[in-house]
Amino acid sequence: MEAAEHRFRVMASDAHIIVVGAHDWLIADARKHLDHLEQRWSRFLPDSDVTRINAAAARPIVVDDDTLTLFDTMISAWQLTGGRYDPTVLPALIAAGYGASIEDGQRVTCLPPGELRVGGLAGVDIDHDGRTISMPPGVMVDPGGIGKGLAADLTVTRLLAAGAGGAMVSIGGDMAMSGTPPSADGWHVTVEHPDAANGDLCTLAVGGGGVATSSTRSRTWRHDGRPRHHLIDPTSAAQSTTDLAAVTVIARSGWLAEAHATAALLSGTDRVLAYLDGHDLTGLAIPLTGSPLITSDLEGVSLRLAAGAP
Repeated sequence: MEAAEHRFRVMASDAHIIVVGAHDWLIADARKHLDHLEQRWSRFLPDSDVTRINAAAARPIVVDDDTLTLFDTMISAWQLTGGRYDPTVLPALIAAGYGASIEDGQRVTCLPPGELRVGGLAGVDIDHDGRTISMPPGVMVDPGGIGKGLAADLTVTRLLAAGAGGAMVSIGGDMAMSGTPPSADGWHVTVEHPDAANGDLCTLAVGGGGVATSSTRSRTWRHDGRPRHHLIDPTSAAQSTTDLAAVTVIARSGWLAEAHATAALLSGTDRVLAYLDGHDLTGLAIPLTGSPLITSDLEGVSLRLAAGAP
């Protein structure tokens, strides 16, 4: 079947849509839907649902239906990963210097006064009938990569419901795919090396579901004279010292792949394969030094590594 593609920027990331059996209006609708989700979920926009919830000081806030889905998903991810995925690390991220958007330095996350903490999601109150959400006092959230994975999932579902034969949506490398792929052997997913100068690591043929890569190289900056990255360890509320550069995970959905990729990256070289195997996941991990680590079902996949590169 004929496939149409569209590339653009959304959620401070490069985005890519492939629609099989496409009509132009399907791609236009998908892009409009992704713009809507960014308006509701970005911590850098003053009127987003996430910003209003963070500023509410535990008061219930009426939100969009998609935001209810986002918070349900974040809670599920937090539980499934044993707390390794924790969107309440926002104060630690800002303390490390990630307060402004990488797209627009004028967009800054403003946190309310008072004591803030990394506290997990146990006390979040979601009222689906009233469409309200309230956070425990002092707890703030940043959906992070899971927002991109979930946005890809929701958009793929929307495209198929509107008549697409197959669809793939990638946002900053967090992707979801379902339906008839444009190639007989599946959806082709390129896994990049965490160091861009080393090119692509491999190409995988995926039947459907989600793929996500979490990396300490994808969001970096300097703060107080030190190099920083976005991966915060919830157990210490400080920048992770993981000895992994990146982890790529294939799972049933984009949000699930993203959550487990983050958790696996925090696990470090010694425990990453045990984490992936323990959750019945397919994946590969790139240490800061040493050879790549892969789950048994990826044995035989050709990895293209530059000479001397990790």
